[in-house]
Amino acid sequence: MAEHNEIGKIGESIAKTFLMKLDFSILETNYRTRFGEIDIIAQKDNKLRFVEVKSVKVNDVSDTRNLTVTPEDNLTGEKWSKIVVSVQTYLQHKGVPHETKWQIDLACVYINTETREGRVKLLENIHKE
Repeated sequence: MAEHNEIGKIGESIAKTFLMKLDFSILETNYRTRFGEIDIIAQKDNKLRFVEVKSVKVNDVSDTRNLTVTPEDNLTGEKWSKIVVSVQTYLQHKGVPHETKWQIDLACVYINTETREGRVKLLENIHKE
């Protein structure tokens, strides 16, 4: 497996554990549509939460201030478009009532691959133009 794929898998696992500790109920992971994939679909406070996970490798998970590339940088406009269409597809495919509240969150995961330690920063209800 390529290193970036391994980092992504580790990041998704760390993010899932992090969300569960915050009382998110995980409904599905890696939900695939023909447009893309939703990493984590969860529920919290009667709201559906579609969580995109972006991970970066770091030497020290406690010091992430001067990174060349942040997890947020990896959420490109193209990727954002695929997420939005995938969310709409999910809502329609699952017959989710229109009045159901939902949002898209970004879990930024910083991973030290040697120690397998990670730190998560959750950006809630993100919007990207």
